[in-house]
Amino acid sequence: MGRGVGVQVIIDTDSRDEAQLLAGVLPGRPAATSVRGYGMIRTSCRTRRDLDELLQALEGAVQEHELRWARARVGDDEHVFRGRVRRAS
Repeated sequence: MGRGVGVQVIIDTDSRDEAQLLAGVLPGRPAATSVRGYGMIRTSCRTRRDLDELLQALEGAVQEHELRWARARVGDDEHVFRGRVRRAS
């Protein structure tokens, strides 16, 4: 991805509530929607640095909020982030 060339990013989550939570902390504050019960965020990045920052923010939010998972699709690439699962003691 070169400078100034936009790339579409689609983020899927377990629910619309999770998508809304993530959208609130991601750069640019993209809108969250729901498709067939799953959450979805559509956004774009103009540079590789923007994409890296978005993916880092997504990974951090999944961990911080202990979400089960989130998946970011960028072209043919897929990035899956899994949250820490607390176990009963």
